[in-house]
Amino acid sequence: MEQQEIETSGLSRRHFIQGVSSAALAAGIFSSSSLNAWAASVPKKGGTLKVGVVGGANDLYDANYIVAKADQARLMSTFETLLTFDENFVPVTANGLAQSAKQNSPTKVTVKLRKGVKFHDGTPMTADDVIATYKRLLDPSKKTTGKPLRTFLDPSGLVKLDPLTVEFNLKAPNVDFLSTLANYTYAIAKAGYDGKTQIGTSAFSLVSFTPGRESVHKRFKGYWDAKNVYFDEVRIIDFADKTALVNALIAKQIDVAVDIPFEQFKTLKSKKYLNVIENSAGAWLAFCMRIDIKPFDDNNVRQAMRLLVDRKQMLKRVLSGHGKMGNDLYGYIDRNYNANGFPQRDQDIPAALALLKKAGYTKANPLRVELTAPDDTGGLILMIQTLAEQAKKTEGVVIIDAKVIDGGTYWSAKGQYMNTGFYTTYWSGRTYLAQAAASMDIYPELKWPPADSSFRADYLKAAGTANAKKRREIVARMQKEEFEKGGYIIPFFNNFADAYSSKVKGVVVRPSQLNMDYYAHGFKNIWFD
Repeated sequence: MEQQEIETSGLSRRHFIQGVSSAALAAGIFSSSSLNAWAASVPKKGGTLKVGVVGGANDLYDANYIVAKADQARLMSTFETLLTFDENFVPVTANGLAQSAKQNSPTKVTVKLRKGVKFHDGTPMTADDVIATYKRLLDPSKKTTGKPLRTFLDPSGLVKLDPLTVEFNLKAPNVDFLSTLANYTYAIAKAGYDGKTQIGTSAFSLVSFTPGRESVHKRFKGYWDAKNVYFDEVRIIDFADKTALVNALIAKQIDVAVDIPFEQFKTLKSKKYLNVIENSAGAWLAFCMRIDIKPFDDNNVRQAMRLLVDRKQMLKRVLSGHGKMGNDLYGYIDRNYNANGFPQRDQDIPAALALLKKAGYTKANPLRVELTAPDDTGGLILMIQTLAEQAKKTEGVVIIDAKVIDGGTYWSAKGQYMNTGFYTTYWSGRTYLAQAAASMDIYPELKWPPADSSFRADYLKAAGTANAKKRREIVARMQKEEFEKGGYIIPFFNNFADAYSSKVKGVVVRPSQLNMDYYAHGFKNIWFD
């Protein structure tokens, strides 16, 4: 395998753009329109940024395990990862804690840490903290997102070469391990971290946190990239639902509204004191059918449900067209997306009824199912309502009871999410193999793969295959199994939208996994005009 190496250039994208010459503009390297926002205001220090997000009493706050949007915002406000992703989802050192990272072979990665990085309590970050974080992720007794990591790494494979250098010796080949180091829930915490005391390395340190209400974060004076931090304070404020969130933004009670519903997009965009942005990075909303719970343990039922969906109508109604058609396969940003070239699935009621008849469901014996969605994630409510309406075309063979659940209850350990047969979910964009791992081992929404499947073995083989053509062949085999037997109904890839006050400057619009450009990687690089 060709050696992969990532090294900090010492010049951030922001500084490069701010210093770009008029000659570059004249040459067309950058359009004047793309730089107008940067030239419009000089960064200023000061002020409190108020960020609104739908949350509740079950908010999670952990460097290595989160679920909802409110959790994401707080994770990104406090912790940082070794690497991050650029707009092409290539792992880079920008905004990360690594000075450089090398993958010399499928089983060996070396990471050199930035000098001078401190935790919020003033102690320096060292290789010991990185190793402690990854040991926590590898510990099966801890509730973290680290299960896929355990496939490739044991604690014994973490080696401290010097105070600022860590070597990862993998027990199984993974040619894309550098991307693993950019996983936003693999954030580095201080050695001894218990998941309760939130001390990270970010631009803002935690002052207080009340689940369901708000968290307050103050600027950390010892931050390694202090020159790009402008706010004095950031407040992340919970709202009970999307309506309350949007109303607070309109009333100028908050500066940023995270994940606004698309039905409000035009209304908010029409207001001169607001900016509305959207991101199309392969995020997706989906219906989940657990393959181990009746009636979805029958593949005839799963495939029939997929054929009930009018995807064009759902895209128009749920997202007002702000997205791309889906085909029950994830990984839209991956070069191997739909590697088999499967034709677009369209609504086919006769074919669905034929499959349901095989499973024993008719008008005399209808399929009655409950379908749930939380009230805190844009689009999911309209999704279940739309599918329930579309199912009426079966003339009573399929009856869907669509129920909206409080988000705090829905995402809780005993809630509908991952505990019921038919429910909804959302994901940010990931490469195919990263998503496959997450869906199997972090959030096993479908209980996939089946016991007699080769899917997991194929995943391991693909992860260790450097040859692009051979890797695509393996991925194609995995996707074929999911397309023909899987439990996800993915009607579309949704954009996600945020709205914010026009006095907030420096916001970059680019493909990213999380809202507000990864919540501006800890709310730095943005400021008040």
